Amino acid sequence: MLEKLRRFMSGRYGYDQLTRFLFILSIVFWVLAGMFRFTRMTPLYRIYLVFAALNTILYVLAFYRMFSRNIERRTLENERYLQLRSRIYPKWKNFAGLHFDREYLYKKCPHCSTRLRLRRIRGKHKTKCPKCGTKFSVRVFWGDR
Repeated sequence: MLEKLRRFMSGRYGYDQLTRFLFILSIVFWVLAGMFRFTRMTPLYRIYLVFAALNTILYVLAFYRMFSRNIERRTLENERYLQLRSRIYPKWKNFAGLHFDREYLYKKCPHCSTRLRLRRIRGKHKTKCPKCGTKFSVRVFWGDR
């Protein structure tokens, strides 16, 4: 059976980051549709229909991309998605404060806004920015992030 699947998928595009994103987004719409699924009399049923339609469209699009034989075009689509994600994701990463380190604390330089990695030692410390040379003090609390 596995060999039949390999033969079927040979020459087809397959699974990539954009397809994974489409599957995750369709699951989100599926969950949202489940939250608005009420009787047909309520106005919320229209919201359910919109989310269910978006869920179906995204699933169909994801499977279409996976089984497509136009590999060059799917590769270009994935590259465009990755370029867009690379512009958005670092900003989101900084916004979300994804640096939850036990050993280090991440602070910005007040002069040039360079992100500095400092040892997580409680108390008040003086540090120097390696980029601009500005000296400033940092106070580290126990629960600081």
